[in-house]
Amino acid sequence: MGNSVKLVISDIDGTLLNAKHNITGELKKAVKRVSANNIPVVLASARAPQGMYPIAKKLAIQSNPLVSYNGAYILKMHEQNELQSLKSHPMKKEAVIRIVETVKKKFTEISINIYAKNNWFVEKDDIWIKIESSITKLMPTKVHFDSLSKDETIEVHKLLLIGEKDEIQELVAYLKILQLEGVTFYLSKENYLEIVAANVSKETAVKELAGYYRISTKEILTIGDQFNDIPMLKLAGVGVAMGNAPEEVKKAATFVTTSNNNDGAAKALIDHVL
Repeated sequence: MGNSVKLVISDIDGTLLNAKHNITGELKKAVKRVSANNIPVVLASARAPQGMYPIAKKLAIQSNPLVSYNGAYILKMHEQNELQSLKSHPMKKEAVIRIVETVKKKFTEISINIYAKNNWFVEKDDIWIKIESSITKLMPTKVHFDSLSKDETIEVHKLLLIGEKDEIQELVAYLKILQLEGVTFYLSKENYLEIVAANVSKETAVKELAGYYRISTKEILTIGDQFNDIPMLKLAGVGVAMGNAPEEVKKAATFVTTSNNNDGAAKALIDHVL
């Protein structure tokens, strides 16, 4: 199997990171061996670039592309803040404004986060933002969303709306009624609603990376644990679902490895790449 894989694309949370949000020594070793065979390992996440870069650095793959915001922004980072855009799929400003206004009027307890390239913008500091900040080890920039929407130079790559599970369910139902054009939304956790441009998905990112590396999607191995990973697990030549993934995600994969607390990603690399 190993010889046919020319590129590895992996999710981060619930996949490479264990429940304590750590990378194990076993994973570092496995990634090092894969890299030594001239097979790039690329991180693909709903996270912002600056929330991915430290993980890439720990795995010594920081010079490889990063697929951020679920594929809305593919880039290379040269040192922490110098960005080289490879692919950018920003949201339409009208959609961003409409969603933000809707949430502020009708869902006042829900936290609004706007991501643009390497920036994380918020209007106020609430408990959800504090939790997200502690997970990603990042600090948001406080701004007035009105001024943000008027700034033509800012490309919005993602909206993240966080709240109680039932509030988020209500919001999803409401947004469906609005029939917004040019956006797609999905839950990355049961209380995390991610909104990106309609053409954005990890599946599209896999195709774009295949083009970037001049290989077939059949020569790619993907690893993931969540519903937003299903398209890339199906498209790749080899799709590996984590042992901690929901049943539906496992069904979409070629193989199922052990959980993220049992070095499942390292095992996947050893079993199917090396």
